[in-house]
Amino acid sequence: MKQFIFFAMAMLGVFKIQAQNGQTEKQAIALNKEIFKIIKKNSLFTDSLNWKNLEIENKALVYNDNNANNEKIIYDFYTKKLREIGDKHSFFISSKQINEIRNATIAEIPQGEYLGNGVGWVKVPRLMTFDENLDIQFADTIRSIIEKIDTDNTITGWIVDLRHNGGGNMWPMIAGLNALIDDATAGYFVQGKSKVPWSNKNGTINGKPKPINTYKIKNNTVKIAVLFDANTGSSGEMTAVSFLGLPNVKSFGQKSAGYTTANYTFRLSNGGQLLLARTYVMDRTGESYKGEITPDVVVSDLSNTKNDNVIKTAIEWLSE
Repeated sequence: MKQFIFFAMAMLGVFKIQAQNGQTEKQAIALNKEIFKIIKKNSLFTDSLNWKNLEIENKALVYNDNNANNEKIIYDFYTKKLREIGDKHSFFISSKQINEIRNATIAEIPQGEYLGNGVGWVKVPRLMTFDENLDIQFADTIRSIIEKIDTDNTITGWIVDLRHNGGGNMWPMIAGLNALIDDATAGYFVQGKSKVPWSNKNGTINGKPKPINTYKIKNNTVKIAVLFDANTGSSGEMTAVSFLGLPNVKSFGQKSAGYTTANYTFRLSNGGQLLLARTYVMDRTGESYKGEITPDVVVSDLSNTKNDNVIKTAIEWLSE
C-alpha cells in the first residue's frame, strides 16, 4: 500500500511538472506570435522579410520549462532575422533589464569648459533612463554648462562633442543643446510618405510636461562645430542630425555608427519591450540618413580628448 501511495505521489509530481511545462510552452508560443505580429505590421524592414518562411521557422523553435530561456530563444531568433536584412538597430529589453535601468543613476554626465580663444566646448554623452527627473537633470546640466561658459566669456564659436555618444534618449540631449540654436524643426522621422517633425522648443523636453532651463546663448550666429565618430550611434546620431543643415554648422571626426533609424517602443505582455526600427531620419533641409553619417571634415585621430586633432581642426575652422 505504501509503495502504491509513493508511486501515486510520484506520478502526481510528474503530471504537475508536465502541466507546468505545458503552460510555459504556451506562454512562449503566445509571446512569439505577439512579436511576429508587431514586427510584421510595424518594422521599417517588413517588406524585406520572407514572412512565410519566418512563420515555419519560428514554429520549429524548441522551448523548455524556463521562461527566461524561452524569452532569449525568441529574442535571439527575431534579432538574427532582422540583422540579416539590414536592421542593425532594433533590440529587445527584458523586464529585468528595465528594472535595472530604472534603478540606475545617470552613467555619464555632460561636460564642458572654455577652451580659450573664444571657443566653448560641451560634451554630451549617452543617456539611458526611464526616469523623467533624470532626463530633466541631464538636459538642465547641458544648459547650465553652456550658460556658465557663455556668461563668463566672449564666445566666438562652439564645439558640440558627440563622440562616443552611444545613444539612449535623444530628447534631453536636443533639449539641452537647444540653448545654442533657434527654436525650429530640428529634423524628421520618415516612413514612406509620412514625415513627422522633431519639435525643438526652448524650455521643454519633447513629450514631457515639466519645464527645463530656458537659457539661450548671447550670440547664436557664431559657428558651431559638431563632432562625432564610429562610436556615435542611435540618439547620438539623431542629436548630430538636429544640427546638420544649419548655415553656421560644420561637422568633424569620423563616420558615425550607422544606427540612423528611429526605434519605437512596443511593450510586450511578458513585461519586456521591443524597440523596433520603424522610420529613418531626415535633417531640417530634407537630407536623408539611412546609415553612417560622414562628417564634412574627416579627421583620423581617435583619441576622443578635448585637445586632440579633431578638436584642433574644429578650432582652426572656428577661428577662420
